[in-house]
Amino acid sequence: MIFAYYLPQFHYISENDAWWGEGFTEWTNVKKAKSLFRGHRQPLIPGELGYYYLDTTVTMRRQAKLAKEHGIDGFVFYHYWFGNGKTLLEKPILNFLNDSTIDIQFCICWANESWRGTWHGTSKNQMLQEQMYLGEEDYKKHFEFLLPFFLDSRCIKISEMPVYQIYVPESIPDLEAYIQTFNQLAVSSGLKGIYWMGVKHSDEFIPSNYGIQGVVNNNLKRINQYHQKTLDGFFQRYILSNPLIRKLMKWPKRIPYQIVRHCLEDFRTEYPFDFYPLAIPNWDNSPRVGTEGTIYTGCSPKEFEKHLEACIQQSKRNNSPEKQFVFIKSWNEWAEGNILEPEAEFGFGYLEVIKELTSE
Repeated sequence: MIFAYYLPQFHYISENDAWWGEGFTEWTNVKKAKSLFRGHRQPLIPGELGYYYLDTTVTMRRQAKLAKEHGIDGFVFYHYWFGNGKTLLEKPILNFLNDSTIDIQFCICWANESWRGTWHGTSKNQMLQEQMYLGEEDYKKHFEFLLPFFLDSRCIKISEMPVYQIYVPESIPDLEAYIQTFNQLAVSSGLKGIYWMGVKHSDEFIPSNYGIQGVVNNNLKRINQYHQKTLDGFFQRYILSNPLIRKLMKWPKRIPYQIVRHCLEDFRTEYPFDFYPLAIPNWDNSPRVGTEGTIYTGCSPKEFEKHLEACIQQSKRNNSPEKQFVFIKSWNEWAEGNILEPEAEFGFGYLEVIKELTSE
């Protein structure tokens, strides 16, 4: 099964108006993006769906239809809970929850990171909204917010348990208490429990110690190790990716897509947890951070096809039928150049790749 991460940053909220100016959404940075070197594809221009807004379910219904028609089984909705009931960008997923006619599966990913100034290219140290962990009572409130999603018939389940992802589980100082609270409340609410997935963590973190059953491929943190030991590899790693040279020359970091593939397809024979491959079609966050950004070069639907096929085969090889998931990052992170949605140059190319591979 194919699931794509879904960003809800396409509607107006008062906080964004205050931080970045009235009317800010993801499109603000997308539209003002500039080409930074020869062959750099910016700005990206949306195709079929246009510069949409997610204040109603009209666009989400079109997105769901488009996704399913091209072999995508569901969305992984990013969710923001900062503690003490504070949420941001919750309107699209609440609209989805309240509109049962949107026929697509989903799960929730708690993007448990503080918001800093990176969306608009300001100082990374500028704190906008701090992620807080306030203990059991707040965790109960968080569960109550999420329970309707867990109970929704469209929520994906493994072993009859709703799937719930935590983006950075080890950031939670009392992770064991958080998971235990959710598990207990899930059972008391008539669920079998929660099927936990982690997304990012350090090598020292052992998911099973906390009851986390599954892990989405976390290997990108080692990407520098995958540059080829050749003159070209040396140039890519130590010249084009060197922070001092980049700052002097005003270059963004450039990583060939083949290196990304080598990194994400370096699968083990066995894992001490349920392992879920992560496929990435493209990446270019220069619309957000300019020359401080990272750009994957050589991305195309043709190259993505080879990458996704390898991830699908690994999932089949490594997992039981009910756990044969591949996650794609992402459906619509336009200001990070990380998209499956139709756009001006490649059209439906990335979606057609998924459709072809999932129909075999």
